[in-house]
Amino acid sequence: MREVLLSDLNERILSSPESLIIDSEAAYDKQLRVLTDNICRHAKEKPITLISGPSGSGKTTTACRIEQILDAAGFESHTLSMDNYFADNSRNEDLVDQDGNPDYESPLRLDIDLLNTQLEQLARGETVELPRFNFLTQKQEKSGKLLTRKPNELIIMEGIHALNPEVTGTQSATRIYLSVRTRISDGENRLHPSLIRFARRLLRDSRTRGRAPEESFKMLKSISRGENLYIMPYKHLADFELDTFIAYELPIYRAELMNTVRTLAETAPPESGIPMLLNVLEDLEPMGTEWIPQNSLIREFIGGSPFTD
Repeated sequence: MREVLLSDLNERILSSPESLIIDSEAAYDKQLRVLTDNICRHAKEKPITLISGPSGSGKTTTACRIEQILDAAGFESHTLSMDNYFADNSRNEDLVDQDGNPDYESPLRLDIDLLNTQLEQLARGETVELPRFNFLTQKQEKSGKLLTRKPNELIIMEGIHALNPEVTGTQSATRIYLSVRTRISDGENRLHPSLIRFARRLLRDSRTRGRAPEESFKMLKSISRGENLYIMPYKHLADFELDTFIAYELPIYRAELMNTVRTLAETAPPESGIPMLLNVLEDLEPMGTEWIPQNSLIREFIGGSPFTD
């Protein structure tokens, strides 16, 4: 597992922040191009690409960036979100976690029959009408959007359960697992990668879902449980693993998150990692957003992304 020293990161921020951004984006782009090269070489026998990863790992941006690269390479691609295959909430009212709260992480929240059937139909080149999930009404709707995978076209499906064969079936596919893997270290302590994903979720939850930081923190236990139960057991099925760590992201998040994380740290136990996250944010040099590319994965969380906004 890769490690970045906080002191080295600060030195680069102070000396050449623009080059830090360029190098960080190039490292992420290099991983994507290795993946897409493999997808292109196996497009005929593997027309489906499945992308899984825990919450806050950057699945949406990664899938859309892969689609762009494939399109440019002459392989027209279509990205589908597993979120649109949720079943009506009334079918899942009895799904609860260990505390009796609704278990929103369970794969049984999905309309697995429909999802599996449509993936098989698309692989065969048949026409399907894609669903759309209405989060306000908690009901699945027909989108009116028809999709037919033509010869040499590809399908990309992203979602936390994409590697679970009970959800996506066993058809031939390229399977990708992504998450934050790199740790930031102050020389003595290391910030767990899951806390970078939590920082991302704090920003996204507040910006797009109107969720208070305290609510996001309260959900952390259930989300972590879901990752261990429903995502990690299928990680070994991935053909490729991708590290979505972006070296300059915490310095970007610092200004907006500092007070929020400081408030959470007042009551969060040390084992939660929140006090360590606060220490890292306090010790990092801040950065501005003016050099961040429009298609950067970071914009999925801070806003301004062409893929999510």
